[in-house]
Amino acid sequence: MPVSEFDLIRTYFNKPGLIPTQEQSARIPLGIGDDCALIDLPPEKLLAVSMDTLIADVHFPAKADPALIAQRALAVNLSDLAAMGAEPLAFTLALSLPKAEESWLQAFSLGLETLVQTYHCPLIGGDITKGSLSITIQVHGLLNKDEVMTRKGAKPGDLVYVSGELGSAGLALSLMSNGMSLDKPDTKELHVAYFQPEPRISLGQGCAGIASAAIDISDGLMADLGHIAKQSDVGIELDAKAIPIARAVKKIMGAMGDRSKGLNLALTAGDEYELAIIVAEDRREALQQTAVAINVPLTLIGRVVKGSRVKCLDNNGHEIEVKNLGYQHF
Repeated sequence: MPVSEFDLIRTYFNKPGLIPTQEQSARIPLGIGDDCALIDLPPEKLLAVSMDTLIADVHFPAKADPALIAQRALAVNLSDLAAMGAEPLAFTLALSLPKAEESWLQAFSLGLETLVQTYHCPLIGGDITKGSLSITIQVHGLLNKDEVMTRKGAKPGDLVYVSGELGSAGLALSLMSNGMSLDKPDTKELHVAYFQPEPRISLGQGCAGIASAAIDISDGLMADLGHIAKQSDVGIELDAKAIPIARAVKKIMGAMGDRSKGLNLALTAGDEYELAIIVAEDRREALQQTAVAINVPLTLIGRVVKGSRVKCLDNNGHEIEVKNLGYQHF
């Protein structure tokens, strides 16, 4: 007997753990079950909205663990909220499936639930249809009206910071694309970085009101900083020796004969979902204190200058030639 869309929603998505709690219903008086969800916005807040579509075998391996696919899909969207300094509020899900497979849906639902509980961002609606496997998530968040971080605020003299370490997800994707498994002790860090990126929600919220500009690193450090440079009408110079390359990347790339031990990967690989943060020099201490308070590593990697390009400089101040600055969708 065919399973209806409404049966799938009721069984796997309209359930405690995914939908708004009684406490959250004050902001979300109506969730799954009607033509629209309803959100009650506080008057002093702005609504931040972002959406991403992930296609099987383009943005994730189709045969991967469905729980990990779900966690990756929601995490990369939550990262956009982090880049704006927003508090997660809720999300909607549009899911296209080649078939309604119970075990896949059960694991996918549980994967979503893990992040819903971690980031207090419930599911409030969406759509399920038959087709090639794809996942579209729209996240909603709340911002204080006077503390919005955008890509437009960078000024010459500002400092450039990045959270965490870089390169792991890019190397993971490269290895998987060449048919290699990540189920080994020395590649566990890469596996986690790709499938379970940690959206820097607390850091983003802590930076709101401090940072001049911010962006999450989805297409590559230099490519994404290029968006800030363009929208702020500035240049950015990065210090090659300061780039925080992940330990596993240094080890594996070094063993493969890469003398830079992964520098190009750290500069250009996407899927990092760390935050690049621009801050005025007189606010650097406030930014560093914020990072220390929530135990997030933060590294000073460069400076905003006059100009229009993003450059990476070596120890002698010479520009390093970097190929393929970041991920291109087309």
